[in-house]
Amino acid sequence: MKNIFAGLLILTGLANAQTVQDLNSIPAYSNEINAGSARYIGMGGSMGALGGDISSVEQNPAGLAVAIASDVNVTLGFNSYKNESTFGNTVKTDDNSLMFQNIGGTFVFNNPSSGWNRFAIGIKYSQESLDNWMRLGRNENIQATYLTNEDPEEYTTYLMNGYQDEVIGYKTKMSLDFGASYNDRLYLGLGVNFHDVRYDNYVVFDEETTGSAGTTTYRYDLNGTPYSAAGTGISVSAGVIGKLTDQLRLGLAYHSPVWYRNIEENYYADLLFGENYHYDFYYSEYHRNANSRLVASAGVVVGKSLALNADYTLHMNGSTKMMPSGSFASTNSFLDDHLKSSSEFRLGGEFRADNFRFRAGYNYVQSPFDEITLLADTGSGNVANLNFDKAFRGDINRFSLGAGYDFGGFYLDAAYQLQNQKFDYVFGNGEYIDYDNGDVYLATLPLNADHNYVAEVKNNIGMFLLTAGWQF
Repeated sequence: MKNIFAGLLILTGLANAQTVQDLNSIPAYSNEINAGSARYIGMGGSMGALGGDISSVEQNPAGLAVAIASDVNVTLGFNSYKNESTFGNTVKTDDNSLMFQNIGGTFVFNNPSSGWNRFAIGIKYSQESLDNWMRLGRNENIQATYLTNEDPEEYTTYLMNGYQDEVIGYKTKMSLDFGASYNDRLYLGLGVNFHDVRYDNYVVFDEETTGSAGTTTYRYDLNGTPYSAAGTGISVSAGVIGKLTDQLRLGLAYHSPVWYRNIEENYYADLLFGENYHYDFYYSEYHRNANSRLVASAGVVVGKSLALNADYTLHMNGSTKMMPSGSFASTNSFLDDHLKSSSEFRLGGEFRADNFRFRAGYNYVQSPFDEITLLADTGSGNVANLNFDKAFRGDINRFSLGAGYDFGGFYLDAAYQLQNQKFDYVFGNGEYIDYDNGDVYLATLPLNADHNYVAEVKNNIGMFLLTAGWQF
């Protein structure tokens, strides 16, 4: 990922470890954020044509102009994740966290004497946890034995005794939006968005060595980790909503790529300078552009009791690039060949009964990666050219339920979202090193081999939200 540490990608089927890290970080820097008020999440994030909630600007900034009253709210989120990783055997990991996930305000200014009858200003700060910990266990299929000095009684066996990949971080998005209503039939919106990412990555490999001298387990870091990155970016968004009838609304919105500049990286690595390698703590900077997206929406309102919405998003991933391009030739070449435009569907509804609110939603996000062929071992000890259709990231399904109560100005909302995906975790084909008292030791086998290893991971993320708000 770094100017001095850019990896080589051989498109015939070998993925360098550093390139794999670049690909794994793509969701962290993406345009969208899975965060918002409990009402928004409870409806599956599907409010592109309905609007009215400050979080709806994540789909269409014109939704801000639909609001008829000013509103401020704050959302507390409890997040949990569980991974089930299979590579010869199955290992489970889990963790949880608590954070203020969303803070927002909508300020409405009425102008009844004009056709442009209402203006609104909105500000929203959203935060999504990136924390994840994937662990693989001992696999006796991944081993090799070498004789020492041609003596059959003097040997060393190298065996995979564990592997861990941990990400600690977050992404935030602050949006400043402006909306205008024309006769409550046409709604326009414009937004400026400020993005912030913190992404820390730790990758370790445990290798067991057994020989005439006994058995010992050594722990190695993937060269280039521990790794830490922090970056800020900016994007813009624009949208329109048309009320065709009192019941039917249609919306369309465009969200530009996120332009990240001067992402700062710190990492430990053993790098070649001149004729010698030097293990040290390094610093560098780079730029990257994230995806853009186009959102089309349709909403139906039945009286004052029922509202339904459907959103379709086209993620235009071709704008995803890393710069300077000369330092990321392999990664950008891979993105050009394998990162595709992808689809997302959202459905949501809200039913009102007196002061009670009941909500439900569903969200499907297609993987942005094409099928890829890799020279790989899936844990059996056998290496072959294999096809993977969920490498790096799988299709995501999100199911949401929510409820709320309006006390008359003050309101409380709650929501729960369950997200699941299956994907192929690609690792290996890199240098795994141990720095000890001034000396650098390389893991002998098996992960320094010239092929990849691929594990199957089932990832589940749960999110419980509680929003307190006040309309005035």
